[in-house]
Amino acid sequence: MTTEHGDLRVGLMPYLNSEVFYYDFESAGMELVPMVPSEMGQAADRGELDAGPIPLVDCFRLEDRFEYANGFCIATVERAWSILLYCRRPIGELSGASIAVTGETSTSAQLLRVLLTHRFEVRPREYVTLEQPHDAYLLIGDNALRRKGGDPSYPFLYDLGQVWYDWTGLPFVFARWIVRKTVASDIWRRLRDQLETSIQAGLANVEAIADKRHADLGLSRQEVMEYVRSFRYVAGEEETEAMGRFRHLLEALPQTSAVTANTER
Repeated sequence: MTTEHGDLRVGLMPYLNSEVFYYDFESAGMELVPMVPSEMGQAADRGELDAGPIPLVDCFRLEDRFEYANGFCIATVERAWSILLYCRRPIGELSGASIAVTGETSTSAQLLRVLLTHRFEVRPREYVTLEQPHDAYLLIGDNALRRKGGDPSYPFLYDLGQVWYDWTGLPFVFARWIVRKTVASDIWRRLRDQLETSIQAGLANVEAIADKRHADLGLSRQEVMEYVRSFRYVAGEEETEAMGRFRHLLEALPQTSAVTANTER
């Protein structure tokens, strides 16, 4: 683990929605470590990461050891596009259902709980892994993009970012960049400057990102460009309000509705 000396261990989110953070990333003095969201939150908790776009729910519990890196974030406005719930029946009828949750998620799983409890007032019977029988399932990131056209066996498809926006009128913040408090100030400033440079370069060269990624995701170049441009990478007043609203709703969840231990991440 880095403190005041040595290479900075930085989490690399391996999703299309994070490409701009690393587009022009000079890694001198920084070690990029690829991890999905759930792994990144756990690694930060264990002291194995010094910085990264950490899932929002993990940011809340790491506030004693990390500080926020300005407003750098992964936030959706009206739709998430890649946080998708596939259901055999309408979302408002999921009481008693088994819901499978991808093991990659931290924040999206908790957003699902918040929406089911507070918006739709339904209580699933259980949350399970994707390998277990289920009535609905949640995918995130690139895997969700690859299945954005839906699943014939699960005819009801919900974009959780859009469900949140339709309910609250607010964007949703899925992750924030945080830095361990023991990181030296000059290293922290270098990371901040690097992120600013990379985001600007990535958004200015979104066509190159589309050329590189569209075939693997089964998307057109235009779809990739629209997707990348749909995110906000720096939080403003709306995102701050949204994070406060989500945190309040999360804390108000009944403990009995918690996602099971093997799927809560």
